[in-house]
Amino acid sequence: MVRIPGQLRARDGRRREEVERCLAALGLGRRFPRRLQAATDPPPIVRLAAALPALGPVFTAFGRYLSTRVDLLPEGDCEVLSTVPDDAPPLPPEPVRDLLLSELGPERVFAAFDPVPSVSTLVYQEHRARVAGAPVVVRLVRPELAAESARDLDLLPLLRPALAAGGAEPRWLGAAVDDFTGMLAVASDHDREAAALIAMGHDGAASGLALSAPRVLRDLSTARVLTVEELPGATLAGFPPPALRHGDGAAEAGFPAGGRWGAEELAMRLCQAWLRQACFGQVFPVDFRDGDVRLLPDRRIAWTGGTFAALPPAAKVNLWEYLLAVAAQDTERACAALTRELEGGPAGGSGPLHQRLRQLVPFRDGGWGARDDLAGYLFLHWRCAARAGYRPRAHGIAFYRGLARLAAAARRLAPGRDALREGLEAARLTAGMDDVIRLFGREQIKEVMGDYAAALLTLPERVNELLNLAAEGRVTVKVEVVEPPAERRRKDLPALTLAALSAMTAVVLLARHLESAGLFGPWPERVAAALLGLLGAFLFLGARRWP
Repeated sequence: MVRIPGQLRARDGRRREEVERCLAALGLGRRFPRRLQAATDPPPIVRLAAALPALGPVFTAFGRYLSTRVDLLPEGDCEVLSTVPDDAPPLPPEPVRDLLLSELGPERVFAAFDPVPSVSTLVYQEHRARVAGAPVVVRLVRPELAAESARDLDLLPLLRPALAAGGAEPRWLGAAVDDFTGMLAVASDHDREAAALIAMGHDGAASGLALSAPRVLRDLSTARVLTVEELPGATLAGFPPPALRHGDGAAEAGFPAGGRWGAEELAMRLCQAWLRQACFGQVFPVDFRDGDVRLLPDRRIAWTGGTFAALPPAAKVNLWEYLLAVAAQDTERACAALTRELEGGPAGGSGPLHQRLRQLVPFRDGGWGARDDLAGYLFLHWRCAARAGYRPRAHGIAFYRGLARLAAAARRLAPGRDALREGLEAARLTAGMDDVIRLFGREQIKEVMGDYAAALLTLPERVNELLNLAAEGRVTVKVEVVEPPAERRRKDLPALTLAALSAMTAVVLLARHLESAGLFGPWPERVAAALLGLLGAFLFLGARRWP
């Protein structure tokens, strides 16, 4: 059992000593005498995760940041650090009121404002309110965050002995602290978050995908206050609710009626939406809680907050090619695409890294605690690159961290599935359809598909009219049929039947993909129904004619 000292309080120059004494009490420091370790003591990473909340919000937030650095720490250590709580005591009503008045002014008031926060984290807290009768969510940066950061950011290197207790010396700690400092500045700037939500909303509307974002109320938002519309539905944090499991009352719980949100489907759709945003959209989510992902009743997914980042155009191409190459087990192409997004590396080139990637088998590399799925392979690739001396660029770190958050959410939803691989396949199909749309235009494709569907639906009626005219002698239909030998017909029937069934299956799968992508509304189902009707008629007539 780990015993943690009480919450530390800063007292001028004694802060460093307090941090070191707290770590030494758990056998994680160097300056002060460490207590003797017992055989029943938890591993160092577990003791560190337990100590972070006592060290204050900056240390706690840094621990959660490290939980997404799967390129630096073993995946098992990242999972332990992800359990560090992100909650903080709520601010009293008086500081909240003062912050709103100083940021928005007395003339901008809410019709109703709940002083009790619905969410209170290390960086911000949220309140429900109403504006002109409509529900909104108000997110406030914690006023004490700036002072806490100024006091503790320079003390984060004191964690080096604790991180080194479980393995090699963490030479990367200084660079990680620098990146964390920048991340903390982004997380406390609601102007950036507002711009990212607006960009993501535009991406979802332009692509036609089932992706959304809340509307930002710009006149009620500043760098420290963000006001957005409150979207309907439920969050990922409560999935699946009891009503969904029993099949009744799911709509009241915020999910589609009848429980249409299956956990495995949701995991795949979540991965598809994130990958599409990262590699083809303007921005993508990096740090997000389960409460920041909302499942809308119309089967759209919305990110309502968190920190966001953007990839340069060349990085989008390289990382997309890298993901596809890893999924296809093409290590040569994957290594080439990955190293284009890295800095440093050995003087001899990427040959040793390529050889190491070819030999990777995650479930046999137990020391790294990787899983045998696509995310596990990606995490091992990044750790191999770090050990070989490569360093990711700033946008690459954001991509790593966002994908780590995504993989954790997908594994929680569907632990027995490789949801990231399935989402990548769906995103690849969507990307192909986007290329077609850019080439021909969305409205033109919809018009062509509409005409095609209408022609298929009216085809049986037109054939019937033609046969009636032929029966009345008003038109002559000359049909020349060359009958194959009976023995050949018997041999060809199974092959033709199998081909027709395969075609029907392909039509169904394609229609499901197009419908899930939301590119053409109801037309994929209609076209599929018409094609299946024609194939069914072919099978029926063929079965009657063959002996």
